[in-house]
Amino acid sequence: MHSPTYAGTRAYTAQVKPRISHDKVRSSSRHARSHLPRRQLDGGSLAALNGKCGAVQARRERSLNNHHDRTKLLEKNSFVGGRAQSEFRDEAPGYRWDTGPSLLLFPDRYRDAFTALGAKMEDYIQIKRVEPAAYRAHYGDKTHFDLVYDIEKMRQQVEELEEGAGGKFIQWLGKARASLDLGVKAFIEKDSQSALDFVNLARVGPLALAVNPLELLLSQFWQMSQYFKNEKLKALFSFQELYVGLTPYNAPGVFSLLAATELTDGVWYPIGGFQKVRDAFLSLAESNGVNLRMNTSVAKILTEQGEDGKKVTGVKLADGEELLADLVVANVDLPCVFDEMLDGEEMEQEAARLDKMDYSCSVIAFNWAIDGEIPELLHHNVFLGNDFKASWNRATQPSDLDAPFQPNFYTHNPTYTDPSAAPEGCNSVMVLLPIGNLQEQRDAAKKNKKEMPTREEMVNAGREAILRRFEEQGYGDIRSKIKHEFVYDPEEWRSMYNIKHGAVFGLSHGLLQLACFRPPTKTDIPLFPETPTVQGLHYVGASTRPGNGVPLVLMGVEVTYQNIMAEAKVKSA
Repeated sequence: MHSPTYAGTRAYTAQVKPRISHDKVRSSSRHARSHLPRRQLDGGSLAALNGKCGAVQARRERSLNNHHDRTKLLEKNSFVGGRAQSEFRDEAPGYRWDTGPSLLLFPDRYRDAFTALGAKMEDYIQIKRVEPAAYRAHYGDKTHFDLVYDIEKMRQQVEELEEGAGGKFIQWLGKARASLDLGVKAFIEKDSQSALDFVNLARVGPLALAVNPLELLLSQFWQMSQYFKNEKLKALFSFQELYVGLTPYNAPGVFSLLAATELTDGVWYPIGGFQKVRDAFLSLAESNGVNLRMNTSVAKILTEQGEDGKKVTGVKLADGEELLADLVVANVDLPCVFDEMLDGEEMEQEAARLDKMDYSCSVIAFNWAIDGEIPELLHHNVFLGNDFKASWNRATQPSDLDAPFQPNFYTHNPTYTDPSAAPEGCNSVMVLLPIGNLQEQRDAAKKNKKEMPTREEMVNAGREAILRRFEEQGYGDIRSKIKHEFVYDPEEWRSMYNIKHGAVFGLSHGLLQLACFRPPTKTDIPLFPETPTVQGLHYVGASTRPGNGVPLVLMGVEVTYQNIMAEAKVKSA
């Protein structure tokens, strides 16, 4: 194996090959100027911070006024799309890696986003269902289980593992699907701004009648135990918590909806990689008249005190330039907004409150150019350790990953569906290893009276744990097949995307950090802290409602648009 290329931000931005050319603005943080002008954007203007879901906001802005050039999309990096990236490396020609999202769920939600932009998804991207199985689960005892879409075949496979469990699988899947259909309508398609939403029968009644509320609110492990005795089956239908930074032991059972959509709607992949999704939204944003500014770092969100409370007035860039706007949509990780971009005592108090909330795990992402193939891998793979509970423990120091420990991790092998991801006869593989976020690593080091481990120490320990697991599984010496490697670790996620603690899935998704409890918090519970309101300032992204994941963020954008329009009606009245 070649010596690993440790990917820093500079290496990343230099080697990404964008699919659409842009006029790029010089980085304001590196070219500071004094006495910069205040640029007035006409009334009704919008500034969207970070080019992640900005294309959707751009379309929504058109319904506010017909002056397209009033929408400014400000991106601190030299590329848009946030974590939705496909990367190429000069050292490994012909290989492509999806370094962020790698599976496409809820395809109709993507179609809705294109429709909202006046376009048809099929004109921009081709998606293909991953066949014949959504996943292959690789167990620590060298066995595996394929999660196929054929429900009768699934029932038979489940029955082989546990007598009588086949029928219970059908029963569980039906309730999980009800959680998906009715839960999305109750709490994702609609904003939640009061704890009374949880007892509003018109809202939650259909869901509560279809699924025992205890199965929704108690842990997913408890829910699994109501249906299955076999530990492999319990793990099989709850490993999806990996994608929201939780475990089956602290995730509410409602998250069974993730497995439901995978088994019933299917897992899909955009042919050509997630760059196709990114570039499609970018193209639509620009065709809708959005003014895109790359390499433009926002230092502050400007506000002033009005008659009815604090209101937004624009943004201040890192170089001192001010852009005035009466509507700002922040796609920056929400805790970062309060930590760095908003001034005032109440904003500092909110930042302190957010700091005490639970954050998701971080990950080390290993991207490998494999010389040859790993025939045992399907497109999507999850490796589950022998100790089904301990394998969820987040490593905070290198020794946590020492043998015989088997951590859970995800492996993406897109050439199984899309051969263009690697040269013929080769694989491009991304391995996602969950570990403790930076704060968890600091806390563990302090508790153990040790120095916090270096980035290289954690990466090296993680690599050895993964390669050891491939060997234990009987898949051979993968190390010798790796012709090139680049890695992203928690510090890289933090610095590249302003993600607090490098917690890649944002704020955790525990029960008390969902719906109205998730920032901007608004519960109407006496004495319960709420997020300060700033008129004209709205949030989208993983750490706000409804939560993490591209389709959820897209649905959250729709809800944000509804809130913007409601606010506009109040102002006009």
